[in-house]
Amino acid sequence: MATRPGDKPKPIAGLADARALWSAAGVASQAFGVITATEGADAIRQLVDLLDAHRVWERFPAQH
Repeated sequence: MATRPGDKPKPIAGLADARALWSAAGVASQAFGVITATEGADAIRQLVDLLDAHRVWERFPAQH
């Protein structure tokens, strides 16, 4: 996950080519919450799956 000082970790997703960029930014490409895929649709699907499991949805239940 990507973090900034004083901030909570955030999941990120990108294509496999992004690994060099993340490494330069100090983000470990194998860390939890860091998603890499060869196809954009795969990266987005994995990110959505991860976000779907996030506990924030427990704090803000769906309004019906």
